[in-house]
Amino acid sequence: MPERHMSDIAGRLFPASFVGSYPRPSWYGYNLGGRDVLEAMRDEDFAEAYRDGIRAMIGDQEEVGIDVAVDGHLWYDKHQGFIGSFALYNGERFDGAEIRQSEGRMLEVLQASQQATGDSTAEEWSGMMEVFEAINSTEMVITGKLGRGRLHHAHNWRIAQNCTSKPVKAMFAMGPVELSTIMVDEHYRDRKALLRDMADIYHAEMVDAVAAGAQVVELDDLIFLAPQEEWELDVEILNRIFDGIDAYKIWHCCHGGTPAPIGIAPYEAMFPYVKDLQVDSFDWSFAQTGYPEAQLKLFASDGFDKDLGLGVISNKNYLIETPSEVADGIRRALQHVEPERIHLTSDCGLFAYARSAAKAKLRAMVKGAELARSQI
Repeated sequence: MPERHMSDIAGRLFPASFVGSYPRPSWYGYNLGGRDVLEAMRDEDFAEAYRDGIRAMIGDQEEVGIDVAVDGHLWYDKHQGFIGSFALYNGERFDGAEIRQSEGRMLEVLQASQQATGDSTAEEWSGMMEVFEAINSTEMVITGKLGRGRLHHAHNWRIAQNCTSKPVKAMFAMGPVELSTIMVDEHYRDRKALLRDMADIYHAEMVDAVAAGAQVVELDDLIFLAPQEEWELDVEILNRIFDGIDAYKIWHCCHGGTPAPIGIAPYEAMFPYVKDLQVDSFDWSFAQTGYPEAQLKLFASDGFDKDLGLGVISNKNYLIETPSEVADGIRRALQHVEPERIHLTSDCGLFAYARSAAKAKLRAMVKGAELARSQI
């Protein structure tokens, strides 16, 4: 079994957290605008609003009883359509990369992915691009050897952790495999070399976050957007990032943000490739797809001991889950996974929701965990 479980960190079964982004307070009108966050924090008005905004986001989490908090990703810029900074935060700040305007890059990647899996038509993807306009109209071009540049993920984590006594997950925006699929390589011309350099950047950022005190680190990377013949290499890349990291390590792989189609992650096809990934937990989406038994059974495979980060809050609809629905999802997972290996999360980030709705969804998750604990 892994050396640690999320339930050990939280001190109870079925601890609740969620994935990344959270709705901004309505009064918060700032963006980093591609700046170095350290530079931006020299602006007194920005720094005060930024810290207060994070306090408000974490305050919502504390009020509903979240066990492991997140910073809400106020360091993402709010772009036309959606949070393009899930990709652009890193892409704008790497050494060796520059931003250019273009048309259709994200659509090309998604269409290539759907052609490989046969899951949907190009027409189904194209409508979504109006929502992902900020990414689809931008090219992140690799012009030289990539370096850490102005990422400062440990700094972002530290500001949030100073706002609460609860542990805060350290997060690192879009992971290298997914991000590399929407970058234009004019330098390496060698995908393996590119991915290894990116892995070393993410590893260094993760090392700094743990050195600053982070107990939980999470990498979000939809590796299925890369061709299946590359997945073995992609697992090598993720292991390179997590190697030697002394924290609870989460790999999050979902069905995409709120505008993306339901159920696009091919979990069963990926499992033979990713089952030996050197992390403590796989955080996967289940609420939006009705907790498929075939996917839950993967966590009971012989020799597989990773924790299950069970997505019990859908990011694909505006319904507020009930505690009973959350508890029912936990019961389904318990048919295949020991209770100490289960923690709760959202299927993906909650940025697209009204703040009151996001908070209500989190409250339902916490109440559902309480109900499940009372029943076992």
